[in-house]
Amino acid sequence: MKFIHLTDTHVNSGDRLLYGANPARRLAQAVDSINVEHGDAAFVIVTGDMTHWGDAGAYAAFRDKISRLPMPVHLMVGNHDDTAAFAEYFPNAPRDSNGFVQFTLDTPHGRAICLDTKSPGTHAGSYCQARLDWLSARLQETDDPVLLFMHHPPFKVGICAMDAIMMQDADAFHDVVAPPTKPAR
Repeated sequence: MKFIHLTDTHVNSGDRLLYGANPARRLAQAVDSINVEHGDAAFVIVTGDMTHWGDAGAYAAFRDKISRLPMPVHLMVGNHDDTAAFAEYFPNAPRDSNGFVQFTLDTPHGRAICLDTKSPGTHAGSYCQARLDWLSARLQETDDPVLLFMHHPPFKVGICAMDAIMMQDADAFHDVVAPPTKPAR
């Protein structure tokens, strides 16, 4: 199974530059490349930070570019996204019963579980008890292999800026995803 993973497109509205580059133009080039070289992919997952400022114009620009993909596109929010603005432009994006933008995809090779690690008011990630309960239930539903997708890593990656905004409650997360230990004989 082939799938495409995109993240941190940080699209702005109009032709605004970000660090000297035009993120909307770069996303358009990525979409062109995917269409030419990977049009046979089963789906695309975008793991957050679709926009840089979370404004309506940026979501409109992102939607305009990403909609040119012929395969299903599954969207997740990141720390730069505004969940309410995102919902206006992507009203059919799946959410759990608590309103978090997280969902599962069952594939021929296992279950993909897409997690909402956004924590309002901070760039750091978090995963509260309601989300942990949801994840635990999804993991219990399958014995198939699982792929976890999230915006914030639940461990240090060795890049200071990233480590500062990693999932802040990673220990509780690890307790849910850790495989059960077998009793010693």
